[in-house]
Amino acid sequence: MAEVQQQEQGSGKKHKKVRAKKTSTHIDMTPMVDLAFLLLTFFMLTTTFSRPKTMEINMPVKDAKEEEQQKVAASQTLSVLLTEKDRIIWYMGVDDPALPPQTNSASFSLASVNSIHKVLLEKNQKVYNQVVELRKQAEKDGWSQDTLKARIGRAKADKKGLIVLIKSDDKARYKNLVDILDEMSVCAIGRFAIVDVTPSEQELIKNTNQ
Repeated sequence: MAEVQQQEQGSGKKHKKVRAKKTSTHIDMTPMVDLAFLLLTFFMLTTTFSRPKTMEINMPVKDAKEEEQQKVAASQTLSVLLTEKDRIIWYMGVDDPALPPQTNSASFSLASVNSIHKVLLEKNQKVYNQVVELRKQAEKDGWSQDTLKARIGRAKADKKGLIVLIKSDDKARYKNLVDILDEMSVCAIGRFAIVDVTPSEQELIKNTNQ
């Protein structure tokens, strides 16, 4: 054994360095895909999707007979006229060309003295107070949302409550109509409708100062 080792040492042959072969790194993404689908399914099943909020609007039936239409008291009716430059003109009573009503100007600004919000609250104060008391009682007694909604609906349907007729001309912005509909909900007005502006009311808009 010693001789063999000496011959190998003295042979003068150079040993070549053996390089290890480089292997490409491969990552199996299959578990990651499975995890992604599991998370997606989890969030889809546990997430509460927001429901679109809608507002009920009473539209007049044009082909209804006059005697079949609902008659309202003039003292409870408030007409809101929407026109250009965010102007609001309102008056109490019904439209009568022979006896033009007294008109008033208003604005959407809550800080304004002639705010339409303040006007609606003042005219509908009784029903508004009832709705506020119902919400307080619901929070105190733990009513369900359906119970609260039903009782608020009955309070808004009070025949002595305010009736609002919303009338928008061609010069008014769509935003003005949306804002006045929001005020119907905020001021607890249960009876309102969108109707056309009459020719006599067009004259009222022209003759009313800003």
